[in-house]
Amino acid sequence: MRKNSVLKIIGLGILLSFFLSAGRTFLPLSKAETGNATTEKIRIVATTSLIENIVEKIGKDKVAITTIVPAGMCPGHFDVKSEEIKEIRNARVVIIHGWEKWIEKLIKSTKNNLPIRTVKIEENWMLPDVQIRAAKEITKILSEINPRKREWYEKNLIAYEKEIQSLIKKIEKVKKDSSNVKVICASQQEEFLKWLGFKVVAAYGRPEELTPREIIGIIKKAKSENVAMVVDNLQSGADAGLLIAREIGISHIMLTNFPLGGSYLDSLKDNINKIGQILEWQKL
Repeated sequence: MRKNSVLKIIGLGILLSFFLSAGRTFLPLSKAETGNATTEKIRIVATTSLIENIVEKIGKDKVAITTIVPAGMCPGHFDVKSEEIKEIRNARVVIIHGWEKWIEKLIKSTKNNLPIRTVKIEENWMLPDVQIRAAKEITKILSEINPRKREWYEKNLIAYEKEIQSLIKKIEKVKKDSSNVKVICASQQEEFLKWLGFKVVAAYGRPEELTPREIIGIIKKAKSENVAMVVDNLQSGADAGLLIAREIGISHIMLTNFPLGGSYLDSLKDNINKIGQILEWQKL
């Protein structure tokens, strides 16, 4: 074959390739997104372990997640440090709840146009139905970032929903009638306890916000209502709940409002088992 003919064929191939790709816009993909699992993953920053847990469940080995606020800390009063700012500089996306007051400070400190996505679900994410809704929203976000893996993300979502539904069935089997059990609790645990069927006689705010008069009023009400236990929120502290429980002479427990160890399912199970230990439920 003559040299000119070879060059013509190569030129036609390049031209054909151009026309086939015309009109398409492709986002730059990491090697993990193109199917090479041995290289870098999509880098995602989450503000809390609630978001972290879902991203890991849906994204699995296709994502590398960094969580800013440790699970045992109160995220509403978190002070952003330089270490956290460094972690997000190379993030593909930052996923937030929307109530983090410190996020604006973080954005300004990075001096980058951070891609931020908000999951606008204000209810308690520790409730199973709310957890599923949040998982669906985060699945949409991951699918928009990497559309080629949309079906895979959706498959992982279905599997996660089944895990949650399976645990709900176990909870329903082990718990006894809780509708006649009265409790007082930190406000962050009120939705969760009502979901379990408890009657919440009183709910209180953060310990540092309570006045002595308010505490005395809660104690009087708890005594008159024959309350069975006081439930505190781990991330808010136990100062108020312990004082009330000791004054009345009833049980005191602390539940987490965020997944510990990165697992929502394990943390939900642990919360139920703590309650069950007092009320003599079968252990999950």
